[in-house]
This record gives sequence, structure tokens and C-alpha cells, in this order.
Amino acid sequence: MHTHNVNRKTATTTPPERWGAKTFGHLIDQGHYNVACQEAAHAHYGDKFTRRDACVYFVHGAMEALGSLIGNSLKKGDNDE
Repeated sequence: MHTHNVNRKTATTTPPERWGAKTFGHLIDQGHYNVACQEAAHAHYGDKFTRRDACVYFVHGAMEALGSLIGNSLKKGDNDE
């Protein structure tokens, strides 16, 4: 017996629910996490950690999280058809 909801309108969430404040908070958290990990790696290996490094690693972490979120939402969208 299949118990999944077949009505598309009620099965999918609306964009404000999917891309709300929690999503942007997650992107910022991932950016900060990436900076912290890279800062620890620089300290471990004795490399200088600059402000430029922090900016690059923050953007990289946030964009990686965004790509993951977009990929996950596309995978969910493929199942709806």
C-alpha cells in the first residue's frame, strides 16, 4: 500500500518555507565553520592566516552549502514528476 501524498500542491513546500531565514543562517554557519577549520589547519601547519584567507574560505564554505541545498532541492523535485 502506498501512503505518499500524490497531490503536488500539498506535497511541496512553498518557497518562503524552503528559502527562509533558517536557510540563510545555515549558509552563514557553514561559512564560519569552514573558516574555523581552515584557520586550525593553518595553525597546525604553521602557515600565516590572513584576512583574505578568511574571506575566501567563508565564501567557499557558504557557496558549497548553497550548492548542496540546491542539489538536494533538485533531487526532491525530480521525484515529484
